[in-house]
Amino acid sequence: IIPKTNCTNHPTLPQSSDAMAIIVGQLVRRDRVGLLHGIFSFKRCSNFSSPTLNRQAINNLSSLSLVYQTRAKTSLSRREVAALEDDLTKAVGELKDPILLKTLKTLGWLPKRLVVRDDNETLSLTIQLPSLLHPALDDLKSEIQTKINDLLKKDYKLEIDVQTSKPFPIYTSSSDQRTEYLKQLGPGLANVSHCMAVYSCKGGVGKSTLAVNLAYEMARIGGRVGLLDVDIYGPSLPILVKPDDAAVRQSAIGPGMVKPIEHRGVKLLSLGYVSPDSGVPGSGEAGGAAVMRGPMAGRVVTQLLKGTEWGDLDVLILDLPPGTGDVQLAICQDLRLTGAVAVTTPSKLALADAKKGIDMFTSLGVPTLAVVENMSYFVCDGGGKHYPFGKAGLEEDTKNVFRLPISTLTNESNDSGVPLALARPSDATEELFVIEGLAAAVSRELLIAQHGLDSDEARREGSLQTHRVTFPSMETDDEFDIASTHVTISKEGFLVRFYSDKGAMQITIPAALLRTTHPKTGETIETVEDDAMVQKHESIAKLIPAKLEAKGRYGYLVEWKDGATIIYSMLSIAKAAGGIPVGT
Repeated sequence: IIPKTNCTNHPTLPQSSDAMAIIVGQLVRRDRVGLLHGIFSFKRCSNFSSPTLNRQAINNLSSLSLVYQTRAKTSLSRREVAALEDDLTKAVGELKDPILLKTLKTLGWLPKRLVVRDDNETLSLTIQLPSLLHPALDDLKSEIQTKINDLLKKDYKLEIDVQTSKPFPIYTSSSDQRTEYLKQLGPGLANVSHCMAVYSCKGGVGKSTLAVNLAYEMARIGGRVGLLDVDIYGPSLPILVKPDDAAVRQSAIGPGMVKPIEHRGVKLLSLGYVSPDSGVPGSGEAGGAAVMRGPMAGRVVTQLLKGTEWGDLDVLILDLPPGTGDVQLAICQDLRLTGAVAVTTPSKLALADAKKGIDMFTSLGVPTLAVVENMSYFVCDGGGKHYPFGKAGLEEDTKNVFRLPISTLTNESNDSGVPLALARPSDATEELFVIEGLAAAVSRELLIAQHGLDSDEARREGSLQTHRVTFPSMETDDEFDIASTHVTISKEGFLVRFYSDKGAMQITIPAALLRTTHPKTGETIETVEDDAMVQKHESIAKLIPAKLEAKGRYGYLVEWKDGATIIYSMLSIAKAAGGIPVGT
């Protein structure tokens, strides 16, 4: 009550020094959820002689203006509640995710409808995401709250329960294809959504330090994360992370399987954690040099990767050894890597090698999601930035470039066995800012890939990472994802299935046609002299395929009956089937 005049000696009110006037106004309106709104407020007045007023006295209070304070409550019928919940769920389902730009209904993220609680003031909504690695999740929640408030013309308490679905390997577009790929992966990787590599083409650039901090930062924001130290010649994970219990134990899911070490939300494994009694050269933190030839090294990597019960993971980060050798090729061809992160220093020599690494991974169908220029600069006591290696960069090769400073804090965290992303010292704001930005950018790219979409850099001109093709001769304008291409051997040659957002299409490629297709570019080879990798035969019988094996996201290995063994990229298979890359 806001008095406009002094109540002293009011002609219609008894006078008293300790009375309270209680003003009750009539109910004024009914809102969209059926709540009745009215006026109920108090004002102490030193002149009132009675705590109660008769109706005539209230009607005579023309000198007072009433302020709308609270609302009365009424119950809704079950039918009204159900209709309201349906309307709100439909409205929320039409909102688009800020990153994927698809509606929540299309994405299947609303497993249950919105619920109005019994108090008629609280709304409850469940969202089911593939992962909590969604950098715009808070923005999405805010959009939902705003949408509901706009519809109801009122602020309501909204409780959003974010749940995650059980992870499964992506790039499996059919049940048959998924069964085949899961069999290839084995039980240890059956519930891992993404495998992502962290690589460098030179040693000593801070690759392992970056991989460790990226893993713990992604776990901090809610991801289910694993980290495998694939550098069997120089495992560094036991130095960078020192769990209280670093024992590698046997798993019950199969013979020879082990469990990873779980530490602060991240599942870890390294040859350095394996007992030196295992017989593997270089095993154990104090193990000697890992003296192994290529084939044995490949078997050790396969055992660490597929012989571990990783469980439910949104992403398994693979800390690769430096270079572009057998281990990198084996990983790219055996797994469907979602992407990779390159680590380099900003010197021209290191950047030249980094570009070669990006080209190699791109040629194998693995996009480089981000580049980290480690030891890029340092900040002097006066606050100035200095670039001892220069400012040459890789912006033209990838859009996500992050620069980490030369930091004593990072070095101290490495020596202590507590990663910077875990220790989070107060004076490491610059380092943590970069790590957080990198984790957000990588999470965004993984989310995009999870739903079969292309990030911007995937459509770079001339890149083999063009993921979609069209088939004008088939009288359809659908765009088909070549990363999910499924190939089997048929009597005529190869039966190829392509998948789009609207369905699937099946095309037969004659054996002779694929044999005379360049295995990398997909161009037709007219003569043997055009390319030494392709052999042309007069006899059709010699062009019969004997064996077919998937090679991750890159393509398929074909063993021909004449003894030739050729790995065809997904792009070359799509072109042989008559596909035209989108954007060309």
